[in-house]
Amino acid sequence: MRRLMSVIQSGRVDLSQMVTHRFKRDDIEKAYDLFGHQRDGVLKVAITP
Repeated sequence: MRRLMSVIQSGRVDLSQMVTHRFKRDDIEKAYDLFGHQRDGVLKVAITP
């Protein structure tokens, strides 16, 4: 796991394309529902403060 984190932190791998949906913290329930039911082509959900 440390090796993976090192690769990500160094910028050698761009994982931003894995985040398919972004939600504000106020909409966290919608985010969990979307991800839990795997709708709308969701891969990863990002929650922003």
